[in-house]
Amino acid sequence: MQKLFKQKLAERGLKGRVRANQSGCLDQCEHGPNLVVYPEAVWYGGVTLADVEEIIDSHIVGGKPVERLRMRESCINTASCEHKPRAASTK
Repeated sequence: MQKLFKQKLAERGLKGRVRANQSGCLDQCEHGPNLVVYPEAVWYGGVTLADVEEIIDSHIVGGKPVERLRMRESCINTASCEHKPRAASTK
């Protein structure tokens, strides 16, 4: 996905102005594939290759986050949310 982001950013003349860095799951594996757009710190989850151009055009170029992909604040960097597997109970 990173290579596609870099390609599409370059096609829009944004190479050198916007970075597409690769990372792991950012401790949000259950929401993956993930990406974060800074400096706003907008987290996206479940991103596919088909979403790349929409994120670039709407958010990076247009300044409007793609709400359908945006992760809820209650799920970001928290020990529990509805998407995280529950630990097995011990008796």
